[in-house]
Amino acid sequence: MFQRIRNFMVPVLDEEVQNEIDKESLNSLHILSLATFAFELLALCVFVLTRKQFDEEAWISIGSVVFCIISCVIVFFMTTGMQKNGRISHRYVTAFKVFFVLVLSAWAIWVSWRHYNQDDQLLTFLAVELMVVCFIAFKPWLSTLLSVFIYTGLFAVLYSVDAAASLNVFNFAVLVLVSIAGMIVRFHFQVRLSEKSVLLQRKNTELDYLSHHDVLTGLRNRLALNKDVDTVIEKSTRAFMIDLDYFKEFNDKYGHLAGDQILQDTAKRLKELYPDSYCYRYGGDEFLVISCCEEVYQNDIYRFKAPVVGDMFIQLSIGKAEGTPKDHEEVFALISAADRGLYEVKRKTHSPEFGGHDRRRPRP
Repeated sequence: MFQRIRNFMVPVLDEEVQNEIDKESLNSLHILSLATFAFELLALCVFVLTRKQFDEEAWISIGSVVFCIISCVIVFFMTTGMQKNGRISHRYVTAFKVFFVLVLSAWAIWVSWRHYNQDDQLLTFLAVELMVVCFIAFKPWLSTLLSVFIYTGLFAVLYSVDAAASLNVFNFAVLVLVSIAGMIVRFHFQVRLSEKSVLLQRKNTELDYLSHHDVLTGLRNRLALNKDVDTVIEKSTRAFMIDLDYFKEFNDKYGHLAGDQILQDTAKRLKELYPDSYCYRYGGDEFLVISCCEEVYQNDIYRFKAPVVGDMFIQLSIGKAEGTPKDHEEVFALISAADRGLYEVKRKTHSPEFGGHDRRRPRP
């Protein structure tokens, strides 16, 4: 029971969920400061235009509204900057929210004290606390401490005037409890929304990855290639079309699961050979590498051992082409040239005249 209460009041949240809540809180503060600025500015204009004379009390009211307006402008621009900076420390965001709530509440208490002296309602304070409950999310333990501190401050100020004679203590206590409950409910509701938002973002990221990568090898696929061509336009580019020699015979001898393992080992090998380049599974046992690195150049044929083929070597035939493509068509023309180069290499190296049959034998 104690653990459930502790988890409810002091929840431990996933980092992404917490960041989502902080982002939403900053957005709420951003909108809230703008709305309050507009409302107070309108109220100030109406007050000034309808006032016939400006005594000391009038100037104090004007100063109070101006203070609120300036505070809102500062908060507006600060939240704008924080939103542009992207991810910000949770502690920093929390400290900023606490500071904003305390300053706004202190201003509301001061205004309410002046109204209380004139036997008016505490509408300003109630409006401020309503905005805090509805728009700013704090963890339950912190919202409880803040509410108790702020309402205690208000009660102490009113008590100093006339021992809070005009205040119904029971109603005041109910108001405190309702505010605390509202802030707690607001927080947990925001947690649920943020969890769903984060889950949706993760699913979208996963789907985006799956749509642009080959599931078996983890290399990029042709759909990704269509998106990547923009990055090589107007750059010195090399295209390598790569094929596994006699891959069908490996499949026939060792089985398709072993063939899949060979493809995975080949993909790993290509990423090692071309760490700063785009590597794709182009289709079947064909791979494509597009590189803009000046020093990337490899021999036509590689040999490496894969555990599933015993003492046989995996050998790669590579066709290459290079150029500086000016548009998408020239990028794909470069790829086609590399493809033609690959088939020329295979035509030569796979024929008996060039020892092609010897390459199919086990090697020490």
